[in-house]
Parts: sequence; structure tokens; C-alpha cells
Amino acid sequence: MQEEKQEFQFYVEQIKRAGAFSMDTDHFHDTYEIYYLLAGERNYYINNLVYSLRQGDLIFINRNELHRTMAKGTVRHERILINFRQEFLQGMPGGIELTFPFFSEQCLLLRPDVHEQGRIENILFAMLKEQQEQCTQQLPYLQSLLMQMLIQMNRIRESARAAIAPANNEKQRKVYDILEYLRAHYHETVKLEELSERFYLSIPYLCRLFKQTTGFTIVEYLNTIRVQEAQRRLREGSDSVTRIAEDTGFDSIAHFGRVFKGIAKRSPLQYRKQNR
Repeated sequence: MQEEKQEFQFYVEQIKRAGAFSMDTDHFHDTYEIYYLLAGERNYYINNLVYSLRQGDLIFINRNELHRTMAKGTVRHERILINFRQEFLQGMPGGIELTFPFFSEQCLLLRPDVHEQGRIENILFAMLKEQQEQCTQQLPYLQSLLMQMLIQMNRIRESARAAIAPANNEKQRKVYDILEYLRAHYHETVKLEELSERFYLSIPYLCRLFKQTTGFTIVEYLNTIRVQEAQRRLREGSDSVTRIAEDTGFDSIAHFGRVFKGIAKRSPLQYRKQNR
């Protein structure tokens, strides 16, 4: 039982891909995520910005932040990914309780130097080895490794070197404008014809540019931010599901239910019951 709970609270995985790969699903979750690029290049979309990653870059994603990785440059890449819940940091060995500023931010983007990369990789490979071997007292050992990782991340953050900057060429600036518009108008009916006229782009080019930059289709993106807002209101308020569906831009309660379940993996009522 303890092993099942531990697996639920924390996991680490290493994946090496030889071919082109982009995530094909809407992606946000109620766990924290640490992404470390061991080799290759990636584009990483976080909320309204795209970041160009290279070997050794590290990203921390807060809970419920929309993100997606996409192919860039050389198709081969290798990464290590950690997901953990808030509960995993509670009851640390020796009663240690530390807080980190980046836990209250959307994300943390780090470009460690070669010595810092070595320390980070030592911790990550120790995590992978420990998870695979299933040794006794595994939970406190993994907790201590995660705490070491978070401390290293905070030290790099405090060194005040320039963080990874978002990509900012002309095409991406155009997509950033579209994203800003969609986030401001998600609760309305948004038509491709209107977007095409507003941003002076043909519909085929608009859709292709948006997908290439963010990894999302326009419909996927709208549905995702609508569901995110619906989840917030289900957690924090008492409005009916019908009212929330109307206020977040869905044309019917049935459509809302299908899209919500496809993204959240449970019905709106189930989500409210589990998160109140």
C-alpha cells in the first residue's frame, strides 16, 4: 500500500527518442513537474510563450500550468522528467520543511553551467536508480534527493544569471498576439474567419502557424483554457455546472461535458466532488 501511495506521489523517468516527437494531447496537471534536457533540442510551450531549449536546460512547471514540448532542430533528444505532488514534500526526513519562491510562480527556466549540470545529473540518475531498485526506506531517500534537487535549482536561480528567454521572432510575436486575444475572449464564440480578418492572415496559414508555434490547434487551445477556468470555478465556487458551461464559452452542456471529461478525465461533478 505504501509503495502504491509513493508511486502516486512521485515518479521519475528517462526517455530517449531517435525520431521527431511532439506531444499530441492537451497537457496540464495537478502535480509539479521538473523537465531536464539531457541531449538534443526542444521547443517548450508554457502558457503564452515558447522557449527554445538546448542540452542541459531545466524547467520547473507549477501545478495546473498549460505546457507542451515540441520538436526543434535535430529530431533526436533525451530527457528526464519528474512529477511529484505537494504531499510528497510533507513529512520530510528529520522534520525538514523548506519553501522555495518558484513554487508561487508559473514556472522556473534555468540554464545551468557545466558544473551545475553535473550536480543535477548526479541527483537525477540517483533518483532513477533508487526508483528502479525498490530498496527499503525508499520513500525518505527519494524525498531527500528531491530536496537536494530543489535546493540546487534555487541556488542557480539566486545566482542571477540570465534565464532562458522566450523565442521572439516575427512569427512568434504574431502568435503571442493571437494567444493574448484568445485568452481575453475564450468565453465568447470565436470563429476562424474573425481571427483571420483581425490578424490579417489567411485561415490555412493562421492554423498552420498557430499549430507549429504552440503545438495546439486553435480549437484545442480554446477548449483547454475554457476547461482550466471551469475547473477553477468548480473548485472555488458554487455556480451550477450549466452556468459554468455557459460562462466559459461552450454552446451546450453536453458539449461541455464531453470536452471537460476528455481533458480532465472525469465529469465536472466528479471533479467538483474530488476537489472541494
